[in-house]
Amino acid sequence: MRNIRFRKLLATTAVATALATALAACGGSSSSSGDSAGEPVFGSTLQFYDPVQYTAWLPTNSIWSNSQVTNNLAERLTWQDAKTGEIKPWLATSWEISDDKLRYRFRLREGVTFSNGDPVDAAIVKANYDQHGFGDQRLGIPPDRFFSDYQGAQVIDPLTVEISFTKPNAGFLQVASFYRAGSILAKPFLEKDLNGQGLATNWIGSGPFVVESVDGTTGITLKRREDYNWAPEGSAHQGRAYLERVVFKTVPEAGTRVGALQSGQVHIARNIAPYDEESVTGAGGQILAFPVQGQTNKLSVQLDSTAPILDKNVRLALQAATNREEINRTVLSPSYPIPTSILVQGTPSRGDATKYLGYDQGRAESLLEQAGWKKGADGIRVKDGKRLRLEIWVAPYYQVSQPVLELLQSQWKKAGVELNIHSTSLTEYEATQTARPDEWALVQGQTSRAEPDVLRTAFDSAGTNELHATTPDEKLNELVRAQAFSFDPAARAKAVQAIEDHLFAEGYVIPLYDETQVFGLAPNVHGFGTESTARTWLYDTWISE
Repeated sequence: MRNIRFRKLLATTAVATALATALAACGGSSSSSGDSAGEPVFGSTLQFYDPVQYTAWLPTNSIWSNSQVTNNLAERLTWQDAKTGEIKPWLATSWEISDDKLRYRFRLREGVTFSNGDPVDAAIVKANYDQHGFGDQRLGIPPDRFFSDYQGAQVIDPLTVEISFTKPNAGFLQVASFYRAGSILAKPFLEKDLNGQGLATNWIGSGPFVVESVDGTTGITLKRREDYNWAPEGSAHQGRAYLERVVFKTVPEAGTRVGALQSGQVHIARNIAPYDEESVTGAGGQILAFPVQGQTNKLSVQLDSTAPILDKNVRLALQAATNREEINRTVLSPSYPIPTSILVQGTPSRGDATKYLGYDQGRAESLLEQAGWKKGADGIRVKDGKRLRLEIWVAPYYQVSQPVLELLQSQWKKAGVELNIHSTSLTEYEATQTARPDEWALVQGQTSRAEPDVLRTAFDSAGTNELHATTPDEKLNELVRAQAFSFDPAARAKAVQAIEDHLFAEGYVIPLYDETQVFGLAPNVHGFGTESTARTWLYDTWISE
């Protein structure tokens, strides 16, 4: 191996780098509200209600219900503090970055084992990252989009592994902390094909809990791992978790989840509706709202559709016709901040798109007139005999999707745009995307990752290609790639702002609200927290009498 100069970035107890500084403004919370319940106690089974059914348990599955569970099973090399954005030690005690910014060398923690007794060593880290970076065609596993420009991993010694890239990747330390990209799983799991990796009973991680049983797509039970003793730096305690078991159950009805909280039948319920928040607190429960760092919840234009949305003036008109303050005031709550950027408040290096997001119905109507759309007798605009009609499907992943879209429908109608809303099940929703993609002019969604490189993952035409551009926007490609190569915080923030300016000048995205996860907690639940993208972390959680 050729000699490579490395710069020491982290001692075992502190982050002292410019990269960490770039993350430092990160919002969120990693613990519940402080209380005086006394000393934590071991034992108890926590009941957790989730509104969305569970799907295949793949490590890269980011569906909200699944990731509340898997975040407690598998661990990562680093931990991102949800309050400060700092990258802290976890399975890795320290790391270095080469001067050319192409290689990351991690020193692993001694004595860590998977739940089957296998050691967590450099060889298994390499095997995990290689499977993410390259995929495995034989097993039907595709490459992971978060491992852009991955070149490979090399075992330096049993506890030292080096990760290489073909281009600099300023966000990789955060990837190494990310629940759906950085998770390290045991060799028997990695040897399973795609279907086998989708079975929760096959998961073998090093986390504080293990899978005890699975109830189809509606439930899963975790039990505590008694010999666990390597929680991430900054945890409230070390050793085994406080909870003995956690029972996750799918309960779609919002009223049922709230009623269960009030009756003491359940300890935590996810996705408390805005109109139910006061019911929970009024009955003595707690409401905890965690910002989902990464992209704001938005509509993305689908550039491969045949809809009028292909006209830039139409896109800009829809932006101007969207009244986000009314959305927040009417169908949401203070738990959901009004978006002022493509990135959620607190996300590192976030830009400012305030000047693009103001409500201006007059401008919306003027832009539509310029585009040749004239108001018909019923107020809906017409051009060449066709109505200005757009189709949209309610995204079942988001608790507030339906009421937000219904209000948006009325807002756009004032400007002469007809928004036709479809509401389907999760299965039908995903099937329709595949079967009739040309009908999808707009898609509601967001990608969560507490790192601005989420914009490259989403908008690079060689990546997820969220805009479905058949002819790539090369300027956008250049901008989203440039931010990933910059390790200077000021330069990177400037690069991210340039991405924002381009996205909004072209009208590619229409922010609706800052994505937030709202949990309802029984009054006897303590120490509850999440990682940086609001996925449940139950290691420090405990239940009082």
